[in-house]
Amino acid sequence: MASITDRLADAAATRAAAVRRALDAPERRPRSAVVIGRMVGVGFAVCFLTGVYSHLQQHPLEWLPLPTRPVELYAWTQGTHVAIGTALLPLVLAKLWVVYPRLFAWQPLRRPLDVLERGSIALLVSASLLQIVMGVLNTFQWYPWSFSFVRTHWALSWVIVGAILVHIGVKLPMIAANWRQPGDDR
Repeated sequence: MASITDRLADAAATRAAAVRRALDAPERRPRSAVVIGRMVGVGFAVCFLTGVYSHLQQHPLEWLPLPTRPVELYAWTQGTHVAIGTALLPLVLAKLWVVYPRLFAWQPLRRPLDVLERGSIALLVSASLLQIVMGVLNTFQWYPWSFSFVRTHWALSWVIVGAILVHIGVKLPMIAANWRQPGDDR
């Protein structure tokens, strides 16, 4: 006779498999995750760099001279930051849609690397969504929170960059295998 934990594990595995089948779609493949992930990565990189430039303009370092000409440079970098940051919302949601069934993989934590992967993904997704929503609300100058937008936005950007680097490191074999479409001779 099977123990209660064996029966619960079997029931959870059966339900997880049913959810995976129900969510399965041709678009939910590793190749799609890599393609969308590249766009998300480039978007966050541009937002990070333009955000660092903005932060250094507002909080200059004495030893680091920054260009102040042309006069429109700051406006262009901030316009780029806001436009790409806003465009990241549907891209991040698309990436989540593509990888969502993986949340139902059974056993979720088979090896120590899985703990790092799941933890970094949880941090990356939560920090990214918070960062994007805060940024969009900032464009409307609406601050329904009591903390400093600038300090929190700045700190979250570093958390996101770190989580992206961990995510890429953990997923590098899958990324390399799916970087190009089969048959690409580039």
